[in-house]
Amino acid sequence: MLFTTDRLSQPTRLTRLVFRAMGCEVQVVIDRTGARAERLLGQVPRWFAEWEARLSRFRPDSELSRLNRCPGQAVPVSRTFWRVLRAALRAAAESEGLVLPTILPALEAAGYDRDFAEIRRDQLDPPHRDTPSPPMVAPLTAVTLDPGRRTVRLAPGVRLDFGGVAKGWAADRTAHRLARHGPALVDAGGDIAVVGAPRNLPGWPIGIADPFAPGRQLALLCLPHGGVATSGRDVRQWWSGGELRHHIIDPRTGRPAATDLLTVTVVAPSARAAEAAAKTVLILGQNDGLAWLEHRVELAGLVVTNKGQIVRSSRFDRYLWR
Repeated sequence: MLFTTDRLSQPTRLTRLVFRAMGCEVQVVIDRTGARAERLLGQVPRWFAEWEARLSRFRPDSELSRLNRCPGQAVPVSRTFWRVLRAALRAAAESEGLVLPTILPALEAAGYDRDFAEIRRDQLDPPHRDTPSPPMVAPLTAVTLDPGRRTVRLAPGVRLDFGGVAKGWAADRTAHRLARHGPALVDAGGDIAVVGAPRNLPGWPIGIADPFAPGRQLALLCLPHGGVATSGRDVRQWWSGGELRHHIIDPRTGRPAATDLLTVTVVAPSARAAEAAAKTVLILGQNDGLAWLEHRVELAGLVVTNKGQIVRSSRFDRYLWR
């Protein structure tokens, strides 16, 4: 997905910043100009750097890594960590247990044991190399929270990964902070949060890329508030153990999801909710995933199957640009 200026009549009112954080490109846009807007956006990379320093599993000194090294201990955590963990638990509840923060051992067993940029450089992993059997994904009962003391205790063998939840949460939080100064859009690696529509427009124009032809759009969304996210197997994939694997783990098997869907785009009240819902639909597959979407009035989605078929949920068209 990408934000596009094609439908903006006065794009010069926008101030934009692009930088890298959380292993992805982040784009931030606010509907105002001038030195104050530039100073405001100039703070955003620092916010993301602070969050990444707490939430990244790839940083040995992060809060998350320290917690993962202390099984059985009640570890005090920061307010930011606590909020993101609670967001991850909400995603687990909303997905009926298909999006869990306890998947880290399964991710590593699948080969996602380092930053994806490093995996891409080493794509070189011999296809014949053996990989460990997938571990069982621990239930949420293996994570004990003490709200009064703000501590987290992980059962032995349990380690957490916040993955897309952290990006969606960061996009939402940034968009709401910026919206105090003007309509804002934040795109954290395809997890997009918007608050307020640009001047003289019904919403932000957001294009959905065709995974089979990335330069082409499948649809153009009009989003005045909320979030949209795409989850897919088309980008983050690698060879391991003679198999082409991807990063979306089905906790029922501990393995990368076996699904007939290539990508899923979901519109939701927030980027965090959209990211979790898109992942849920992808794991469930076309029939069960679309049925799951239809039962949730706050969600709408578009799926692309492995064979290139494009299917929309019944509420998706209300978000199309007209």
